[in-house]
Amino acid sequence: MATSEGDGNGWVVSAGGDRRWGRFGAAGLLLRAADPTDPDTPLVLLQHRAVWTASGDTWALPGGARDSYEDAPQAALRETQEEAEIRPADVVVRAVRVTSRMPGTVWHRPGLDMRHVAEMMRRLRPDQKHSDDPGDRGRTIPPLVQESTDAVEWTYTTVVADAPRPLETVPNNESLELRWVPETLVDELPLMPAFARAWADGLRTRPVELVVDMANVLGSRPDGWWRDRAGATTTLLDELGSAMPRTIELPDGFGWVARAHAVIEGAARRAEHSGSFVVHRAPGSGDDAIVDLASDLASDPASGGADPGASGGSRRVVVVTADRGLRARLPEEVVAVGPRALLV
Repeated sequence: MATSEGDGNGWVVSAGGDRRWGRFGAAGLLLRAADPTDPDTPLVLLQHRAVWTASGDTWALPGGARDSYEDAPQAALRETQEEAEIRPADVVVRAVRVTSRMPGTVWHRPGLDMRHVAEMMRRLRPDQKHSDDPGDRGRTIPPLVQESTDAVEWTYTTVVADAPRPLETVPNNESLELRWVPETLVDELPLMPAFARAWADGLRTRPVELVVDMANVLGSRPDGWWRDRAGATTTLLDELGSAMPRTIELPDGFGWVARAHAVIEGAARRAEHSGSFVVHRAPGSGDDAIVDLASDLASDPASGGADPGASGGSRRVVVVTADRGLRARLPEEVVAVGPRALLV
């Protein structure tokens, strides 16, 4: 597909000589999708970088330099479309995290683009002698490298997103291969060093068993739900269920939600749902039902709730609610997040 270069191309160079690509920083897309054969294990889209690129012949995320007019999600989605032909409309951004920083100054190398070639041809006449003296304006070839003395901070931003399924990809010349890799096998590939550090430092997910306080989440959206509580609850359940499985941002990292429970109470008990949520209709207090359910899940060895630091196949129990009183009643090993974490 046709692409055009923006104004972000160039290096930021540290005082020690380290180089990072992107005059305005860089961004990459960490895209997950459920494995059709095992929804509990997410697949991650990885790029086997072409040998000629920086850190070539290693595996990392699709991404590249940010242009001056872009935020990190725009840059990551644009780069992924250029490098994999995945449309931005086909993914949902869940979180944005700066995973690397470096102070330095900008070295901009435009390269041999057509404007530079045209200017060189205009100035290179056979009857002229040419000089590198900057004062010799009529006969000096425009510089390929321009240095700025202004201090900048280069950042790499990882944009975390989900796809509804493992999408088809078409690699460009920056890739040897694009592959959907089970998250548990990412570490087995020869990773780009910077990505390996970020991956080990909190980008991977842990399986989550989700419990949603539907009354609290419903109340966080002033969309007229009080006129038909059961109908609004049905709509919200279907909306949330259509996004499962999915990534969810946690206070200390990320979780992968393939199993979810919704607790409903009062008039909302008439709500109907045939999607991915297990619906629990509280006979009395919804808070009581949530505490009982979260406690049961946390004590189940399969959930891994008894060991918050556990990894691998153990599950973390997460309750979605902004109710401080309810949060205070939850077992210590249960993680609580606000409705916004689920509505993103």
